[in-house]
Amino acid sequence: MNTPITLRQAGASDWPAVEALLRAHKLPTEGARDHLATYLLAVSGWEVVGCAGAEIHGSVALLRSVAVAPGLAGQGIGRLLVERLLQEARARDLAAIYLLTVTAPEYFARYGFKRMKIEDAPRALKASAEFQGACPACAALMALPLRSAPAAEPGLPVAVLGAGPVGLAAVAQLVERGLPFVVLEAGEQVGANLSDYAHVQLFSPWRFDVDAAMARLLAPTGWSPPPDAELPRAGEVVERVLKPFAALPQVAASLKLGARVTAVSREGLDKVKTAGREAAAFLVRYVQDGREQELRARAVIDATGTWNQPNPLGANGLKALGEAEAADRIFYGIPDVAGALRSRYEGKRTLVVGAGHSAANALLALAELAKSSPGTRLAWAVRSPVLQRVFGGGSADALPARGALGASLRRLRDSGALEFFGGLRIDRVERMGDRLRVSGLDAQGQPVAVEDIDEIVCATGQRPDLSLTAELRLKLDPWLESTEALGPLVDPNLHSCGTVRPHGHRELAHPEPGFYTVGVKSYGRAPTFLMATGFEQARSVVAALAGDLAAADRVELELPETGVCSAGPAEAGTASGCCGPAPAVAALPKVVAAPRCCG
Repeated sequence: MNTPITLRQAGASDWPAVEALLRAHKLPTEGARDHLATYLLAVSGWEVVGCAGAEIHGSVALLRSVAVAPGLAGQGIGRLLVERLLQEARARDLAAIYLLTVTAPEYFARYGFKRMKIEDAPRALKASAEFQGACPACAALMALPLRSAPAAEPGLPVAVLGAGPVGLAAVAQLVERGLPFVVLEAGEQVGANLSDYAHVQLFSPWRFDVDAAMARLLAPTGWSPPPDAELPRAGEVVERVLKPFAALPQVAASLKLGARVTAVSREGLDKVKTAGREAAAFLVRYVQDGREQELRARAVIDATGTWNQPNPLGANGLKALGEAEAADRIFYGIPDVAGALRSRYEGKRTLVVGAGHSAANALLALAELAKSSPGTRLAWAVRSPVLQRVFGGGSADALPARGALGASLRRLRDSGALEFFGGLRIDRVERMGDRLRVSGLDAQGQPVAVEDIDEIVCATGQRPDLSLTAELRLKLDPWLESTEALGPLVDPNLHSCGTVRPHGHRELAHPEPGFYTVGVKSYGRAPTFLMATGFEQARSVVAALAGDLAAADRVELELPETGVCSAGPAEAGTASGCCGPAPAVAALPKVVAAPRCCG
């Protein structure tokens, strides 16, 4: 070849050329495009004649997609690519670089790569596309150490952020495995978020609301489990399960209440620094009794949830114009209409905004109040003009109470007992004397205004607080803000049946070794999370922290379907939200697929 070879980083427009090279050599393309920014290209003139990628996973990298244009083999192009990637990996102070290969173990052995057992691969790599099936099962795993990985400091606790149902389920697993821990809870009691809607009846029965490990630890105290088939209120979960568990001596000794976490980082390292990162302790900064403090931890399980981060009225994800100024007339969540807040809504006209279970609970409670309180009126606004998924699957729902909730909402809408505004995308809230006016556009883009409103209930869902972990290396789904690997599984634009493929510590891990997001926060803005999903997440994550990967990988969730399944992409804005924890998941033995081989 007369034209000299130059090397450059790949860009988005290079994907067709890279894909063609991979297909020409029958190399896997799954996941390659997602990591194209880590690819190095060999270019002759304007033609891409070779490629190689080094996916970064925390402190290690995965070498893949080494390919040279047919007819140009033996000219040293592959060597140039591999040597440059190894040079860059050392410059980034990565601990090691790994690869999977079927046909070229001898080739990579020249660079110092050595075979190893595939089960000994770092956890961070096992969530990659190549480990998840893109490469055939007969591929050899090879590794090249780039530096000696220092051992993590022994004796440090696992920090559990949040003492709700999922956080305490993680604590139960830590107790059973004898791992030291500290729990930081912002509220003055455990289950503080559930207590905010203590009056709401959950649509899942008790058998789905109690973590198995918590029950095992409570049993010797004489604690009796609630009746399996009964439907509890959210407050009953706190009083009958979470508080008794938190009072156990082995839990209470490590539980800090009124401890609000403000930030998590690595000791002595900001987000940019790589060298020594994996062995550095986590620093969890929190405020308790008005004093800022720090906790050093070997690992962090973030179960802080999303309840205190409500979505706004604005359809664009921002507060509607005037929303902040009208905050004294807006309730975010599920108000206790029949109890403590009765006087706030009695004899008033209330607009409920939202299409999930929280909105349904608020509307049905207001309708009951209207029966006994003349002048109490209600209106309902949803962003989607299509209500099939809002009303749910009725008798087809595997959780009867969930189906009944949607059916009751449908009857209320059809009865004419409320004003209904379908497809309303709110952009403004205005004070008009002592009343409010809400305006926006309908599904056809025409202006709509709802006048003479006394109160607004905003039940449009929640979102995660990402500010706590701004100094950590997290990999999040770009639109859901969920753990990245969960994004395609829970995206409400695609899914509606309530089913999620098996997932555990591998999907919940981040490039920051030792950090896991569990519970509803792991789903980001997706509204389909069920509490028992979190119980199984906690079991898998703690097993991984204990080094028991066989138990950690034995994960399978079977969620009861809603009875409303989308055959194609779901309509935006129609996903049903949770009114709080509504668990319904069973842990089953993992089903292992038959291995694929190269043939």
